Amino acid sequence: MSDLTGNGTGAGAGGGTGLGIGAGVGGDGRPVALIASRVRFEEKLLLEAFRRRGAAVAVIDDRTLSYRIGDPAPPWRVVCNRSLAGTRRLEVSRMCEAFGVPVVNSSSTVAVCDSKIHSTLVLHAAGLPVPDTAVALTPAAGEKALRRIGLPAVVKPVNGSWGRGLCKVNDVDAVEGVLALKESLPSPQQQLVYAQEFVRTPQRDIRVVVAGDRAVTAVHRTGDHWIGNVARGARTSRCPLTPELEDLALRAAKAVGGGLLGVDLLESDDGRLLVNEVNSGVEFRGAAVGDEATALAIAEAFADHVLDQADHGVHADHTAHTVHAACANRTTHAAHAPDRVPSEAPGAGPVPSQESDHP
Repeated sequence: MSDLTGNGTGAGAGGGTGLGIGAGVGGDGRPVALIASRVRFEEKLLLEAFRRRGAAVAVIDDRTLSYRIGDPAPPWRVVCNRSLAGTRRLEVSRMCEAFGVPVVNSSSTVAVCDSKIHSTLVLHAAGLPVPDTAVALTPAAGEKALRRIGLPAVVKPVNGSWGRGLCKVNDVDAVEGVLALKESLPSPQQQLVYAQEFVRTPQRDIRVVVAGDRAVTAVHRTGDHWIGNVARGARTSRCPLTPELEDLALRAAKAVGGGLLGVDLLESDDGRLLVNEVNSGVEFRGAAVGDEATALAIAEAFADHVLDQADHGVHADHTAHTVHAACANRTTHAAHAPDRVPSEAPGAGPVPSQESDHP
């Protein structure tokens, strides 16, 4: 990566790597790299899950990373990519794949999930039920796209998260206003029009957390607003993981490339169950519904999937590698992880927009 090595002091650090490498019980002694923008609730539980499996872990702040094309690969067994910002998350996965280091999620999965247009095309091609959707490449063509959907409709940013930037348009005046606003935005990507039918639901949606080929848990997200994101104040409650939900979630996860994912489903008032979107930077604090056992189960399922990719993924020839990672700002070892679910997770609240363009 860069020609500067970190100077971390994590337990078991040695060899001048600065990565806090410990002698893992399993694998070949190389650490799992947990690349993250923050060590939040989820990352703390992941550290504990890796520790329980005897895996050494190097925690690396993605904002410190740099590398030169052609550098030797870092001695990482596998990478768990927890970058908050979609742009950095994609580049972290691309970087790891270029080095031949297994990474979860893959760059192809991140790329599909982080574009609502791309993911809807992929989900529909896989035969999954999705809301009626139309796309226009310019705001000038947006009115025609919205006519094909019918009103009310929802206009969404192509890249986005936490329910930000969604607009429900009920009449032609609202359509004109939203399209005029998009016309004034500076980026051609922001001017793309992605419109979906407004699906009438029982004021809730469903989030299914998926790890590889396993649907781990499901929750209802219920709110007073038609946008059901927890970041917008929605409340979570346990949702029975029925065979239908599990089948839809796993098919959706497979369609986008698989990995550690949050699959969002809509229950329409006419009986349809629709795949709304798939998230590649899934947070699972809300999915745990305040239950310690569920939170740990999700983290352990995630850790199992990551380690499985290490065992079956593409490995770099680590015997000839030296590490080149500028990660001095945050390096640790899994032995420093908490023994219990943290009651307070620093930085677990809303994340500034510059930190997360599409998580």
